[in-house]
Amino acid sequence: MAKLAAIGTLSLAAIQAAHALVVPETAVPNQAPLGATDEVTALIKGDAMGPHHLDDDIASAESFFNAVSSIRGHIHDDFSQAVADLIGLGYTGDLGTGGSADDDDDGHHHKDHHHHPKHPHDGDSSYTIYELISKSKYTTKFAKLVDEHPHVVDVLNSTKANYTLFVPIDKAFEDIPEDHKKPSKEFIESALLYHVGLGEYPARRILHSYTLPTALDEDLLGGEPQRLRASVGLGGVKLNFYSKVVAADIAAKNGIIHAVNHILVPPPYVGRIITLFPDRFSTLLLAYEKTDFVKFIHGVNLKGSTVFVPTNEAFHWLGPRANTFLFNTDKGREYLKAILKYNIAPNATLYTDAFYDETDSKQKQNSPVHESRIEHYDLPTLLGEAHISVDISRIFGFASIKVNGFTRVVVPNGVAKNGVIQVVNRVPLPPHKGHGGHQSENDGGIEIEDLISRLEDWV
Repeated sequence: MAKLAAIGTLSLAAIQAAHALVVPETAVPNQAPLGATDEVTALIKGDAMGPHHLDDDIASAESFFNAVSSIRGHIHDDFSQAVADLIGLGYTGDLGTGGSADDDDDGHHHKDHHHHPKHPHDGDSSYTIYELISKSKYTTKFAKLVDEHPHVVDVLNSTKANYTLFVPIDKAFEDIPEDHKKPSKEFIESALLYHVGLGEYPARRILHSYTLPTALDEDLLGGEPQRLRASVGLGGVKLNFYSKVVAADIAAKNGIIHAVNHILVPPPYVGRIITLFPDRFSTLLLAYEKTDFVKFIHGVNLKGSTVFVPTNEAFHWLGPRANTFLFNTDKGREYLKAILKYNIAPNATLYTDAFYDETDSKQKQNSPVHESRIEHYDLPTLLGEAHISVDISRIFGFASIKVNGFTRVVVPNGVAKNGVIQVVNRVPLPPHKGHGGHQSENDGGIEIEDLISRLEDWV
């Protein structure tokens, strides 16, 4: 019981010690990942963060951080490899994943939790999810935690709706120390609810899903459900890059149970996630530092966001002259800040298979056509009237995302507390003046005059 509480402390520290985008005090290209102590110090004491409020749960984070660093290592290694592999292969989505052909919802949270039809699975469907995990000798620690939270018990016992529980096996708790400070009961309950998917997601449906909604409603997403990221590879099904499904399709009266080998922690802020991967995003982190972007973003009130995150390779594509101008001249840094604003869509959280639209003017998407579907979005950005276009193409359950016609999303759906990260292979830029065309990804670099022409109206 106490062990899940401990891992909750890690996420709580990461979440509460950051406001929107957070960058380290220094960020240099190709730097190694920060050490555990450095990360905690940067989060809790860093001047770049701006004002923040921490409760007593943060105090336990520093002593606990080293014990759970292995989980961060899983995330870092898998995510970094995914970026490298997908950029190298020119692939636009995860192997084996795509939009669900039988997904009958729009990704939004319906408070009445509509029923879903039953599917044949292994297991005894005469028991509820709660009853099954309470009886199992492999899920005793998670079940004990659930028993301390009546609301979670009610959810997992309810037959008014169907759910999918991703239950950590007892072994998932082994590396968590006993001598930690217990986080708040509210946070533990949030962590428990994050393991509960809304609706039935048998293995065959997960294979064709990119994300799925959970029972954890997130205020910073406009009250919508926080989501889990699903991916399929040679190693099997993974959730949020690091937690692997080790047993699937255990039937219950009110849904399905899948066993996982790592505890699922509600995701931290967008900026906190980016700082975990300086080897992939050090140029972007340096851009945040050079433009004092953290101070700016702290003043923006957001209900969710889509952050298009360029890799180091994406900045390299701009060419040496453009990068020298952007990073090493006073005038260029104003244009760099405009680019950073353009790469964030406020109040519009666009996943591959869900869209949380909190904008003033609601977006419209195309309807499915037979077995293929193309959805087009013109998302607002933080750069005034400059919009960013997104096209999601679906063919027979597979999906790919393009930004402004040419830029590809190479690692989709990095779930975050306050939005979603879409990793892109080029730095998205506004179109040329006078026409809607965007640069071709085959052009290879950009002239400074062209860069200024695209951005001067907003600088």
